[in-house]
Amino acid sequence: MYVLVISLGDPVSRTFLEVAPDMPLVETRGGLEIRKFRDVPVVVHRGDPTEFGNEEVLASLGRHAIFISRHEMANPRPLFTVHTPGGWPDVSVAHPHLVSSLYRSLCRGAYEPFSCAFEATHHPPNTSAVSATFIEVGSTEREWRDRKAVETLVYVVEEVTGRELERRPSAMVVGDLHYVTVADMVLRGDVDIGHVVPKYVEISLGVVQTAFRKHVTSVEKVFLFRKNVKNPARAEIVEFLRGSGVEVVLKG
Repeated sequence: MYVLVISLGDPVSRTFLEVAPDMPLVETRGGLEIRKFRDVPVVVHRGDPTEFGNEEVLASLGRHAIFISRHEMANPRPLFTVHTPGGWPDVSVAHPHLVSSLYRSLCRGAYEPFSCAFEATHHPPNTSAVSATFIEVGSTEREWRDRKAVETLVYVVEEVTGRELERRPSAMVVGDLHYVTVADMVLRGDVDIGHVVPKYVEISLGVVQTAFRKHVTSVEKVFLFRKNVKNPARAEIVEFLRGSGVEVVLKG
């Protein structure tokens, strides 16, 4: 069901390999190693997580890919993050229940000085056959090589992939900040959030339709930040969503 992606060009992935239980080699496919983390297949490649392009290999091993990655930010601080990837205007397939379960588990496991954040959809890869979710440690070299911090990722991945996923109503967010301001609803268990269209992308009906359709489950609710989505696009988006039977919650 799940498949992990470990990227040797990424320091958090390399630390994950150091601190995780033994991952025996199963086979090699071209330049890729196929290993096992408990019962979960692992694809190890030599590049950066954002450069991974062998979706057909992921699809042959599982339906839902979890990428182990570093997190970077302009004003660095110790941080655990999750998000769905997507290089706008296209995006990956989102798994709201998986990314939200990982977020809840990360927040439960966060310790001083770390906090946790749910990020908007950003950066490649863009998938179409499998869902993709990033789980990250940030935000400097010190944290990327912090064994305790990365052990938290190991624990969270093992916990979430080893049990039945919690399933709340699937939701999407349009026009929020990069660090999602409505993530407290995920922690309360009100909703599971998939794609978040941030305010800094060119938000159009087409962009929202693409993100809306690339979820593993039907989106039931959309939170739309009206001040950050200008008309006529806002009116078109609301009409499309309501016409699709979705509850639209206007924010801001």
